[in-house]
Amino acid sequence: MPYPEMEGKVALVTGGSSGIGLATVTAFAREGATVILASRSESRAKTALKTIKGAERENVSWIACDVSKGKDVAKLCAAIAKKHGRLDYAFNNGGSGGYVGPVATGDETGWRKTMDGYLTSAFLCLRYQIPLMLEQGHGVIVNNASVDGLRGYPFPGGAAYSAAKHGVIGLTRSAALENAKAGLRIGAICPGWVDTPAIARYLKDPKLKAEILRQTPRGKIASADEIAASVLWLCSDGASYMIGSPLIIDGGYMA
Repeated sequence: MPYPEMEGKVALVTGGSSGIGLATVTAFAREGATVILASRSESRAKTALKTIKGAERENVSWIACDVSKGKDVAKLCAAIAKKHGRLDYAFNNGGSGGYVGPVATGDETGWRKTMDGYLTSAFLCLRYQIPLMLEQGHGVIVNNASVDGLRGYPFPGGAAYSAAKHGVIGLTRSAALENAKAGLRIGAICPGWVDTPAIARYLKDPKLKAEILRQTPRGKIASADEIAASVLWLCSDGASYMIGSPLIIDGGYMA
């Protein structure tokens, strides 16, 4: 195992039913960690669990949670504390948004839904994960930001998403500074384009696909497994000096 220190530890992955989340759930389970997959849909979670084969499947359980709702996140962390008595790693990957459109004509309801789904959700997860980890004096939290948290969204209509992800990076850095001396490591990943169900619909449009590939100097977008590998590294002892700084994983997108 690349990370033997993860065996027997407890890891939480929100938005774990597909894409980067599911790849990270599988990666943690492969390292021998006990993994909680948190998501909104039980049916999607059951489908996701079926993709995890062998002994790793026994390490994974599902808990319902809408991370944009404080009560849900509080119940999730309370359930983890009651059953496992600890939380060693958390990957805050879950997120959702609404249609906003260009800034000059943007929809306020969609804006607020996007802020709640991508930024408030990260705050709520940190709000309830940090106290749990402080009790044990250690823990690692990784938030899923984006390269769009470092620059403007490359297509019209994505300003709300970009703004939320900029907020996630600021939130991550601030929380990291507040808790570094207490033994917690809090960081973020900034992926570029990744082959996930959400991006698959873009790739069906030849013009959009060509533009996405043009933005990726490597010539192909990332697999979910590649991003999961970066999450695990940030959680590992090998990244012990990574605190607050976002890790850019983009195939050259921001270079």
